[in-house]
Amino acid sequence: MQRKILHTLKVFTISIFTFCTNIYSFCQDNYLFTPPRTIYTNAFQNSDSSQFNKSILTLIKLHQPIYLNGSEINTDHNYILNQLKKHNTTQALTLNYYSKQYIITYSNSPNKIAYASNLFNYYTNTITKAIDDNHLPKSFQFIPLVCSGFNPLSNNQRGGSGFWHLNYAPAIKYGLTINEYVDERKDFKKSTQAATAYIKHLYSLYQNWELTLAAYSCGITTVNKILKRTESSTFWEIYPYLPEATRDIVPALTAMVYCYHEARNDNYLLEETAINRDTIKIDKKLHFVAIQHILGIDTSTLFLLNPTINQNIFPKGFNAIFPENSATKFLALKDSIYFYQDSILLKPKMTPPVNVVPKNGKPFTYKVKSGDILGVIAERFNVRVSQLQDWNNLNSTRINVGQQLTIYGNKIEPTQKKTVTKVEPTTQIKSKLENKELYTYTVKSGDNLWIIAKKYPGISAQDIMELNGIDENLKIGQVLKIKKK
Repeated sequence: MQRKILHTLKVFTISIFTFCTNIYSFCQDNYLFTPPRTIYTNAFQNSDSSQFNKSILTLIKLHQPIYLNGSEINTDHNYILNQLKKHNTTQALTLNYYSKQYIITYSNSPNKIAYASNLFNYYTNTITKAIDDNHLPKSFQFIPLVCSGFNPLSNNQRGGSGFWHLNYAPAIKYGLTINEYVDERKDFKKSTQAATAYIKHLYSLYQNWELTLAAYSCGITTVNKILKRTESSTFWEIYPYLPEATRDIVPALTAMVYCYHEARNDNYLLEETAINRDTIKIDKKLHFVAIQHILGIDTSTLFLLNPTINQNIFPKGFNAIFPENSATKFLALKDSIYFYQDSILLKPKMTPPVNVVPKNGKPFTYKVKSGDILGVIAERFNVRVSQLQDWNNLNSTRINVGQQLTIYGNKIEPTQKKTVTKVEPTTQIKSKLENKELYTYTVKSGDNLWIIAKKYPGISAQDIMELNGIDENLKIGQVLKIKKK
């Protein structure tokens, strides 16, 4: 009974799906459809705005890609089907209303197709070899173009990253390194080898190319659960139940294969070796900024040439790519680069000493008076400002009149004044004053003893108080005598 109910639900779902497809077809034919907004359309739309792709095409001296055949792409159903058969790319591809939706979307941007085609031509040798080695359909060459638009920084927001949107587990399984410094999913050659080997393994499980693509984009566990739950055996039966973000890989791939062959110029193929560069093995961890400051190579250039790097540091043992003709200069200045990095950039900052309470210190309390500042108080009691802050949990040097401070040190009564016997200056003293062995200073608004003492090297606030027979309280206009040292 339960099996019969499941079968009825399955038939009903497929009927609804077919009905919706026919309605959608009508909307397309009458230009009432809304272009799909998925990772596959986003990758295509952003392919010509990716800084990485712009730099690649600039380096190979291709600045302005041109729409190569000069005419609009034909979206007639029978014509598309015949062209796919002509190029022997119908294996693993299905021409239906969903794939036509992508064809129309892609064909609405002919310059972007030309741009994408030129990028594909640049990578074609690496892709073709990997596809042939793993006996995959030729149409699978376009998977990285569909998934990422050949942008190594692309991701599908479901864990897939890099050119092929590989997830972490299969990437590690097929030999890629992923750690805090490096993500080899952003290395085109290595990720291509890993992705094609993984796809070959998936086909051995499903013996169906469309289900293989579904498992590649949506995950093996997801596909298997849906197949079992719906008692289905084909991609289009489970299509409505697949994760919406990644399920369109088959129609998107169909569309891209067709659009590429319609726009492609067979006489213009690029080579990855068109970019001249130097490879240098890094002996130990090296920061980009050290290279920039010594060699003058921009960090942005280093990121462009080394897209697998996750942060602006080359790890030990990494085969780094440098601009052409920079290897000789790097090797000649390598010691200087590392010295600059280790001695200047990464020089450890001095940690201020922890101000612990003295073992034999006896605490006493000092009440802040008008005109007091921490510097004056610290100097008077022969302690440091930082110690006063630590002992009293002060976050700044600001103190208030009447505030009580705990101090560990030799207590000097603030009100205690040293008696100074006033005598008439002798002839000798007068002579010394005339010879300017003493300075005079007139107190101004905002002055205190600590500030004044700092104006005269070797003089302390205590020296000024003792010489003038005063305490820390000053008056504006007061004249102070200050020893010369």
